[in-house]
Amino acid sequence: MQQLAVGTSASTPAADNGRLTNRQALARLSAAGIGHPVGRTSLEGLRARTIQGVIALKRASHCTITITGGTESGHSNRGRHSHANGYKLDLRTRNEGACVTRWIKTTQHKGRPRGNDPRWYGTLDRISLEYVYETPRRGGVHWDITFV
Repeated sequence: MQQLAVGTSASTPAADNGRLTNRQALARLSAAGIGHPVGRTSLEGLRARTIQGVIALKRASHCTITITGGTESGHSNRGRHSHANGYKLDLRTRNEGACVTRWIKTTQHKGRPRGNDPRWYGTLDRISLEYVYETPRRGGVHWDITFV
């Protein structure tokens, strides 16, 4: 069972962009109709604005959101706005994720690629989003989304 920090509960709000426990993040996602992340995805230490951003993405796109990556180890932790620092989520691109892909590509602003990976930008609920369509060599194509 996940332990909460002293003086918090699943419903205690984090500071403007404070970090959430896994339990707090899951409760907020569930209340917004976003299912539990797949596999061993952890949301421990995710930023409050990251959760707000993914909920805003669901509302704007009217798509099913499937989270496939959070703060668990295995992601690059370079830069201030990394997975490890709670600013990024990975989302599924195939099956139900195709709706998110269509929405991003048709409504958001295309930017310069990050390496070989295409990139888009946008703002939802005063949160800046950077969407990168990652195609790792080892497979597992997904959206790598930064919420700032």
